[in-house]
Amino acid sequence: MNFRQSLDYLYSFVDFEQTSGFPYDTRALDLEAFHELLGMLYSPQASFDIVHVAGTKGKGSTCAMLASILESSKHRVGLFTSPHLLNVRERIQVDGEWISEDVFASILSDIKPIQTRLGVRRRSYRTTFELLTATALVHFAEQEVDVAVLETGLGGRLDATNVVDPKLCVITRIGHDHTGVLGENLSFIAAEKAGIIKEMVPVVVGPQSHESHGVIMDVARSKKSPVVDVGQEFKSGSEVADTFQRLFIEGKGLRIDDIKLPLLGEHQVENACCAVAASQVLSSQLSGIDAESIRRGLSQVRLMGRVEVLKRSPWVILDCAHNLESAEALVNTLQEVCAPVSRTAIVGVSSNKDAKRMLAILTRYFDRFLVTKADTKRAMPPEQLGAILRGLGARVDVFDRAVDAANAGCSMMGSDDMLCVTGSVYLAGELRPVLVQKSEGLR
Repeated sequence: MNFRQSLDYLYSFVDFEQTSGFPYDTRALDLEAFHELLGMLYSPQASFDIVHVAGTKGKGSTCAMLASILESSKHRVGLFTSPHLLNVRERIQVDGEWISEDVFASILSDIKPIQTRLGVRRRSYRTTFELLTATALVHFAEQEVDVAVLETGLGGRLDATNVVDPKLCVITRIGHDHTGVLGENLSFIAAEKAGIIKEMVPVVVGPQSHESHGVIMDVARSKKSPVVDVGQEFKSGSEVADTFQRLFIEGKGLRIDDIKLPLLGEHQVENACCAVAASQVLSSQLSGIDAESIRRGLSQVRLMGRVEVLKRSPWVILDCAHNLESAEALVNTLQEVCAPVSRTAIVGVSSNKDAKRMLAILTRYFDRFLVTKADTKRAMPPEQLGAILRGLGARVDVFDRAVDAANAGCSMMGSDDMLCVTGSVYLAGELRPVLVQKSEGLR
């Protein structure tokens, strides 16, 4: 298969990222069969050390920070994250380099006949995410990485990544997302995320609500897993300087000053604390991890779509906020970072999200909304979003095509104004190339 053919094959399977209301059970998410598939691929996940990361808020950022720290410590590092913004290949990286089209296609070509045989025998079906996970693990093994950082796709307990035997687990802050699948309250969601915790394997627990914290700690105790409780054992301080933060982090006998973090928001300081705590645990197993490599790694982390400043005058910002907690973090960060004259948001939301409560949070900061939809089956109709915002007293314009919303937003901006894309990972990915190009012509 070539790259295009490999994508057609990949997306011929069940893609839960594009599907609402799927069965969250062991038939739909059959880890036993997936583990057997990996065994038929010679168990690539056994070839390297693994850090397994779950959570609602900040798991992707924490993974990126930790991978950057490990690279800075002279290790060869695999990174598997989801979803992607621009290209599916960005989900699978080794030392910051995306998997190539040829290698991606070659690995899926090897997987295809094995999966065909397994599917006939097991009478179960695979998912797009499982095949992506298998592709990542095979690539990391072939590239002879020292360590891989794996982000869960959904939940934890039944996630495809939960077939690995990690050296360390990390659980970032738990919030309200995928509630129709994982549960309506934080206790249920936390229990699913805590499903990645393994017997006697250390776990780093990010700051949590009282409800989530209790559930995670109960699971850790039942598994006899040593816990690093970031909310209790670490402290930090930060100040915004231009489009980065300067901070210190202190905990477990280590203090690192003058960290230059190129990611904005107090939530990113929290994520950095989780990455530092994880690095400390790993330092007893992997060489080269010290205060300087941690400082250097955090300063070099790069991540698209997380309060990403594409231009400063006027402000053009791209953000993936798609749940209540991330919308709150975006508003808090923008209030701290900039004070534009007018504040316009281009917003699209997936139909399985709590749009009304998300939009209510965004109306605290933005004074105008250009509502639209990403090119995805799960996108909520713009007219529906517009009606919600009008009910909240907001000024609204509706666009059927995201690119039209971007064109309109850019045309109405003055040098002291702001345009921010938010509400959906898919919308951010669709509009990033457009806004990168248009930002060059804004004055």
